[in-house]
Amino acid sequence: MATHLTQPRHGPPQAPPQPPGGPEDRRPLPAWAVMAIWAVLLGVLVATDAGFGNDALVLEVSGSSAGFVLLLAGAVWLDRRLRPPRGYLRYPTRTGGVFLFAVAATLAWLSLAFGAWTIYLAVVPFTAAVGLEAAARRQRRQR
Repeated sequence: MATHLTQPRHGPPQAPPQPPGGPEDRRPLPAWAVMAIWAVLLGVLVATDAGFGNDALVLEVSGSSAGFVLLLAGAVWLDRRLRPPRGYLRYPTRTGGVFLFAVAATLAWLSLAFGAWTIYLAVVPFTAAVGLEAAARRQRRQR
């Protein structure tokens, strides 16, 4: 009766088969989807803030941040769909000017919240970004 329980197994023990859709089959969410989820969560936060009676300025700043993140998600999605195939551009992309322009745009955006004097701080990185871009274009022309 119990002979099948006492007989030794042949070979190494095997793991049970994995069902399809295991952890190795999952792909991470694309960046635009993560940003869209973030924008929706920010929108829920704005709606919650409105329910607790916050003033219009708080709702405006919070709502504009949710809208900005949603626009950014759309831009990332469009970038992935409209980007030319690799090898299309002849010159390497310069990131220094783009980074400085992003810093200048952030400081200009902060001037809406902290006052007009903050926009003067954006002049320095904006000037540096324009200078880097001009130098890169001049270098391309010389090649």
